[in-house]
This record gives sequence, structure tokens and C-alpha cells, in this order.
Amino acid sequence: MIIRNKLCIVGLVIVIVLFLAGLLAPLIAGDPYKRDMENKLAPPSIEQPFGTDQLGRSLFSRVIYGARVSLFVAITITTISMLIGSFMGTIGGYFGGFIDDFVGRIIDVFLSIPGLILNIALVGILYASFGPSIWNIIFAIMITDWAGYARIARSSVLSLKEREFILAARAMGANDLLILFKHIIPNFISGPILVLTTLNVGGVIMTIASLGFLGLGIQPPTPEWGQILNSGKSYITTAPWIVTFPGLAIALAILGFNLLGDGLRDALDPRLRHLLIK
Repeated sequence: MIIRNKLCIVGLVIVIVLFLAGLLAPLIAGDPYKRDMENKLAPPSIEQPFGTDQLGRSLFSRVIYGARVSLFVAITITTISMLIGSFMGTIGGYFGGFIDDFVGRIIDVFLSIPGLILNIALVGILYASFGPSIWNIIFAIMITDWAGYARIARSSVLSLKEREFILAARAMGANDLLILFKHIIPNFISGPILVLTTLNVGGVIMTIASLGFLGLGIQPPTPEWGQILNSGKSYITTAPWIVTFPGLAIALAILGFNLLGDGLRDALDPRLRHLLIK
């Protein structure tokens, strides 16, 4: 089914290319920190395919190395959020009662707060308290990102725990841990959670870039797409390539993960389309 979905294949190719670009950055791009003030704000050319920035640094190198930074941070955040959210949602949905009410209210609180606003506030607090760090970004986004996974995990567990095969396992003497790890978790991890994780990477990349553009994300000179956009906004009329290429990289990454996630959703269960809409 996935192979027949042409858009999914396009998304997969985009994601693979981005991963390879980040992984092979030292081989395909030069030093992203090297300055050449004599060639600052140089337009795209054969020597500099993406041109240079205001400090004469190769924009091609910075965008390629930016893929490595953005993808590492986005996948780290998505993985941690998925694990925390899945755990919280599974515990609440399976045990029910007071535990489910408590988990459900926490989920509702976090889903009711605009994510980017809370991210900005948390990053600002962490920046003022501990100084700039990539882990500030990871922690701030993870705090708001886990609730979506918890909601999906909880709803999946609520529908699964009363199914016949679960009741049969319980009747045969299986304990809660065995039921959870052998029968329930594999069923929703391989379906809605996998799809949501893939779709969510693009959103996390956008959040990272937004924080970087506001000056609250990964700090210079480390190359990161949003931060490159921020550094080039003053030159948008004289050197538009500084904002054009990192902007295209962000759009391409989000498109790739969204197409891949949509393809997985249609292949695993088309009914997930309405379930995964936030």
C-alpha cells in the first residue's frame, strides 16, 4: 500500500535525502564557520551555489549543516515526547478511575495552552537561568509536545482493553504488565502513534525554526535554519538568498515528513485521518 502511494514515496525520498545531507555534511559541504569578508553577500554562483552571508560564510555549507542540527533536535524531541506521552496515556487509559481522571486533566491543561507561546516563555526562563543551550530547546518543546501522544495512546488503550483477545489473556491469568507490553502497546505503537510521530517531526522542525528566528533557539555561530533566517532578515532586499535557501529547506523538510506521515496513515488505517487531527 505504501509503495502504491506516490506522494508517500516522494516524502520518503525527501526525508532520506535530508538525513543523508546531514550525515554526510563534512563530505559534501565546506566549513560552515569559515569567514571570507572579501566575498560577503556574494550571490549564488558555481563556487557558492547558495551564495554567502553577511560574514562571507558559505550559505550552502550552513544550510547543509543546519539539516544535521535541525533533524537531530527534532527527532530527539519527538522521541522523548512520544515515550512520555505514550506512557502517560497508557497508564491512564488502562487503569482508569482516579488515575485516568488525573492524567486526562493534565492532558487537557497542556492541550489548552498555545504551544508556541509556552515554548517561548519556557525557553526565555531557561535562557535567563542557565544560559543558552540546545537542551533548553529540547526541554521546552518536549513539555508541550507529549500531550498529543498521550491523548492518542489513552484513546487507543480505552478501545483495546475491552477487546476479546485482551479479555481472553486476562482469563488465562496474564498480569497487567504482560497484557500491556505484549498485547496493548504493540497494537497502538505500530498504528496511530507511529503515524503521529512521523507527522509531528515536521511540526517540531517548524517550532525549532520559529524559536531560532526569534533569537531564542540555537545560538550562533551554530548553523540552524531558523537562526540563519533571523541573521538574514536585515538583508532581505539586498541579499534575498540568505533567507530563501534556509526557508526552502524548512518547507522541504516539513513537506517530506507530512507526505510520509499521510502515506503511513492511509496504509495502516485510513480511519486514523479524523483521529489524528488536533
